[in-house]
Amino acid sequence: MNFFEVQDEARGLSRKLVALYVLAVVGLVLGVYLVAAVALGVAGASAEPGVTPGPASPARLFDPGLFVLVTLGMGVLIGGGTAFRTSQLRKGGAAVAELLGGRRVDPGTRDPKERQLMNVVEEMSIASGVPVPEVFIMDREPGINAFAAGHTLNDAAVAVTRGALDAFTRDELQGVMAHEFSHILNGDMRLNIRLMGLLFGILLLTVVGRGVLRGGMGSGRGRSSGGGGQAGAIAAVGIALVVLGYLGVLVGRLIQAAVSRQREYLADAAAVEFTRNPDGIANALKRIGAGAHGSRLQDSHAEEASHFFFASGRRKALSGMTATHPPLEKRIRRVQPTWDGSYDVPPAPKVRGSGRKASRPSRRDPIRDLMEGRESGAAGGLPGAMILGGILASAGTLGPGQVAEARRILGALPDEIRSQVRTPEGALGTVVGLVLAGVERPEGEGKEGDPAEVVGRRLGNRVLRGSDDVMTWASSAPRELRLPLLELALPGLRGLPAERARALRDTLSELLERGRGGSVDPFLFALFHLVRRNLPVEVEGEPGGRRGGGKGLDGLTEPAGILLSLLAHAGGRAPEAAADAFSAGAARLPGGGGRGGLTSAGDLGLGMVDASLTALEMAAPGAKRGFLEAAAAVVEWDGRVGPEEAELLRALGEALEVPLPPLGSIASTTDGEANG
Repeated sequence: MNFFEVQDEARGLSRKLVALYVLAVVGLVLGVYLVAAVALGVAGASAEPGVTPGPASPARLFDPGLFVLVTLGMGVLIGGGTAFRTSQLRKGGAAVAELLGGRRVDPGTRDPKERQLMNVVEEMSIASGVPVPEVFIMDREPGINAFAAGHTLNDAAVAVTRGALDAFTRDELQGVMAHEFSHILNGDMRLNIRLMGLLFGILLLTVVGRGVLRGGMGSGRGRSSGGGGQAGAIAAVGIALVVLGYLGVLVGRLIQAAVSRQREYLADAAAVEFTRNPDGIANALKRIGAGAHGSRLQDSHAEEASHFFFASGRRKALSGMTATHPPLEKRIRRVQPTWDGSYDVPPAPKVRGSGRKASRPSRRDPIRDLMEGRESGAAGGLPGAMILGGILASAGTLGPGQVAEARRILGALPDEIRSQVRTPEGALGTVVGLVLAGVERPEGEGKEGDPAEVVGRRLGNRVLRGSDDVMTWASSAPRELRLPLLELALPGLRGLPAERARALRDTLSELLERGRGGSVDPFLFALFHLVRRNLPVEVEGEPGGRRGGGKGLDGLTEPAGILLSLLAHAGGRAPEAAADAFSAGAARLPGGGGRGGLTSAGDLGLGMVDASLTALEMAAPGAKRGFLEAAAAVVEWDGRVGPEEAELLRALGEALEVPLPPLGSIASTTDGEANG
């Protein structure tokens, strides 16, 4: 299945979970109502002189007033509990990690083990096209485990336990992170976080039941024998709440386990495919089997989050239908069929320095060969259909060439610049440097309207000076390295104070509005939009706030046409060529791509383009897929993909939560398939 089919499957599972949850709640309401009706009937009979309590008649079991009261009470209790936990987790993966005792890793950490973890996560992010997630360490957990959580790609977080960080080699860490990134790409983490909220509401029923039971028993001891019937009724309701609550949780656990087990196998297989190293994830699983603490977690919330983890986090390992993970033995044999049954693995070597293995870009740069057609054997570039067919098919996948490509890209970034992005102010300077390298400057520095003057006025001269190295490097570096550098800087922006974040947003807005005579530079627009999505929530709202189940593509042809126009003008196409490229994409839209056809470059203002992308962010999943297919047709029209087109296409994919891997990795994979 491709990325879109996997996401559809995850959404289908999510809908089934909600339906089963509703059925479970209905069953719980009926169960509590019946117990309450019987208990109150018995209590009422015992209060009448000379009447011996007995079974309630069917007529007495039907009490509309009581039914409404129970339904409302249960709705408030279960619905309120679900809403409470969902609200707690609204910030996405970071909220889950903090709930489980995680500590956010400083992107600029100098601890060798933490630096190694950050390097692996950054590598995986660049390779898969996923925004760099926040990284957490569960310092109080000696067991070996990890998880990924979040509502969307943009609020995802990954976490490892202290036991895992200390035990794993780099290959094992990479295998486990590939497993977790597979959960991110497959939509599993959104499913898991929703399930966590739903189950908490049902679990709350047992907590209230215990309170009612204790209250009923206490009141029974403090009253005369005449009030014993009422106390018994209260105790019966309390027992029913506890029992039914546990039954509801058991049903939820069965659903949770059935979904989780199969998806763990899929994530293991994806990790092997991604890394081409089955020993990495197999040895990680063996370390769990050999470790004194296994994969167990001590945090009190570990049970309700058990379906998130790389391996079972429960204190008592469960088997059968309630186990959220397959047995270790089966998982190891799936990825390493010749396993001899031994859990012995050599201890991990000590990590020295930063954990980063420096690499130099080779003389042959596959991205530049692809985009600029400089390789003599590929004059004019690979056929566009082959290139973009490969990209769209590889959206959200973990392909074998992508890790090597990510290492090449990261190795091509200067060490001092890569270090700069790891602090909020350094990330701010990096973004400003990328902008200043791409905007036109009027004659005479320091004049009003000069980009440097705008930055100095809004952000201060210190930021301006801090952007010099990035601006100088970006002015001469291959364009295809700009977007990966931006992606590395985005996590740092989340740590900016709200005032600084607003100043950055306003600075970028002013620079873009000045643009190319009023038109929008494609890369700078992509930068502006991605930066806004990663600013603190006080500035731009909740990270998941733009998800929508909204319109189909037939209701969005006008904004889609505006974005296709931006793509058609990318790379400096002549007006006639831009019109032909636009027509190739518009033909894939309902109605031919909007009312006005191709929008001229001079009319593509920031407000128009930004509003168009926001509208598509709120679109239904099928509409996003249809738009990206149309965008691919625009870019592939002339049989070549330029750096500016590739940057914008990847940025549009990221905004629409369709991660596109680096173009060079897809090109090399496609080329290999064509020649194989």
